[in-house]
Amino acid sequence: METRRRLVEAAIELFAQSGVAATSLNAVAEHAGFSRGAVHGNYSSKDELAAAVAESVVGELGPQLRECLQAEAPSGTRLAAYLRAFLEYCSAHPDATRALIAVVEYFGRQQPQYYGDRAAASVADLVALFEEGQRAGEMRAFDAPTMAFAVRTVLDNTAMRLSATPNDAGEVTAEIVALFTAATRSEGAPA
Repeated sequence: METRRRLVEAAIELFAQSGVAATSLNAVAEHAGFSRGAVHGNYSSKDELAAAVAESVVGELGPQLRECLQAEAPSGTRLAAYLRAFLEYCSAHPDATRALIAVVEYFGRQQPQYYGDRAAASVADLVALFEEGQRAGEMRAFDAPTMAFAVRTVLDNTAMRLSATPNDAGEVTAEIVALFTAATRSEGAPA
């Protein structure tokens, strides 16, 4: 288990620097301080290691995002918390963010539907939040899947920016929260 953890950490650093395609399994093993056999004994392929990297990053960030969406609070407050949590994670974990983006790009080249499948899975919770907010009168009428896709697109594109320039996080986060709060809030909901 410790070997796999160290290999994933090494892969995160190398994928963040060079991308998945340009990173060899041998380089990952060496970066983790192991012989070539260690990586091959734990992961059968680069695809398997890349999937483990994605699982590691999503496994760290996902529970934080679900907690934001499931909190006992108005829908707009939960949306703002979700946006902040995602963007703060990207700023605080630049290598993990860049590595996850590299993995999505890598698999996307091999399997064009990969990004679409991941995007659909990642917007489902947002769609549910928007529909709940609309039913409660806290959010205006809009197409929830379209808005959820817009949120994910902005977040995914901003993730790379924040992983490169984390000092912009506060200003960028405030702007994105203000943008989507204004875009979704119903006229009668408090600002």
